[in-house]
Amino acid sequence: MKKYSITPKKELGQSFLINDRIAKHIVELSEVDGLTVLEIGAGLGALTEPLALKAKTVYAIEVDPLLSRILREEILKDYSNVIVIEADFLKLKPPSVDVVVSNIPYSIATPILFKLARECTFNRAILTLQKELALRITSKPGTKDYGRLTVSLNAFFKSTFLTIIKRNNFYPEPEVDSAVIRLERYEPPYKINDLDFHLDVVRALFTQRNKILRRALQVSLTKLLNVKVSNMVYKDKRLEKYMTMRVKDLHPSELAEISNIIREYVES
Repeated sequence: MKKYSITPKKELGQSFLINDRIAKHIVELSEVDGLTVLEIGAGLGALTEPLALKAKTVYAIEVDPLLSRILREEILKDYSNVIVIEADFLKLKPPSVDVVVSNIPYSIATPILFKLARECTFNRAILTLQKELALRITSKPGTKDYGRLTVSLNAFFKSTFLTIIKRNNFYPEPEVDSAVIRLERYEPPYKINDLDFHLDVVRALFTQRNKILRRALQVSLTKLLNVKVSNMVYKDKRLEKYMTMRVKDLHPSELAEISNIIREYVES
């Protein structure tokens, strides 16, 4: 950083991992031997280089032109299996890979997660996130961290909380600790008839997370879903068992059933 007079850019959420031991541990957790890897936000190669030592191919995405040049011309110049792509991941059509690895910028973590879920082909992802966000993704129904993000991503991934990384392992030091999670692509063990509608229902209901379902539906269906739903939905016997439960206590599979039933009552 001194050599190239690099000043971390706040608008890009740049915070560089500076502990080699932790970088190697993240790569071990990624299990990339002989596989094709996508790294989002390669930075100064803290993860890229140890990934390149194990993976078949690494697509290293970096939006910063200076960092991309340093990666190509200096840090990774001896690695023929690394392809540095200078691009904004959110605007990129990424290649199909086996594993995604990333220290995700906090400020754009949620859109990156949904792009990974909906637009990217891979088997698993090992992601370093703000600890609070990692807890939200991996939480259980009824806990304080359980919410829209938990349920929405559960439609695409099985999530596992792996380890905490203290903030002093990054430069500049962020205000909070980070955590590493694993997302494994899977077919959810419950049926979702209309994925877009399901995600909309989940988003709407969790604006009323502490309300019982009947009250949350009365607010959400009319104001937030932007569709016209027949009032007959409130009399559907299949929903009776859920109507007095609080939204925050509903399991992803129960919310999937609820959204499937509501979808039947959407008026054209």
